[in-house]
Amino acid sequence: MTKGLYRAEQRGVLLLEALIGILLFSIGILSVVALQATAMKEVTQAKIRSDAGLLANQLIGQIWANRSGASAYAYCSGSAPAVLTAWISEVNTRLPNSTLYKPCVQVTPTAYAGPPTYTANLVTVTLSWQMPDEYSRLPRPPAHSLTFSTLVPCC
Repeated sequence: MTKGLYRAEQRGVLLLEALIGILLFSIGILSVVALQATAMKEVTQAKIRSDAGLLANQLIGQIWANRSGASAYAYCSGSAPAVLTAWISEVNTRLPNSTLYKPCVQVTPTAYAGPPTYTANLVTVTLSWQMPDEYSRLPRPPAHSLTFSTLVPCC
């Protein structure tokens, strides 16, 4: 008789175990989905940082090739010089919301006493952008920024 009572008390335990198992599995699946979403966001940001570095290096290469006309590349505000028009267009195409943050190219002539004595231009390229999800957030977080500096020997 006690055997029958024991079986009656056990009724529904399998269902409870199954529900707990489903709950744990669901939490695991949701964690994996959240991890995947975070990974996708980070990969996108890494690609954009890589593109910004490539664009800055591309401009520095152009300035290096045209060392005698390096001062023509100086631009931080106002209308862009003709030599930068295509590059700025590419920056605006490849970096999100970069039209809000104009690129800045500073060219500073510098004389070094040496030895050997030489003149060079300190070229600093600053690019800024903002991810679309950050742009729509209130309050808006500060823009991402990348600054490259190099010395380009003169003439």
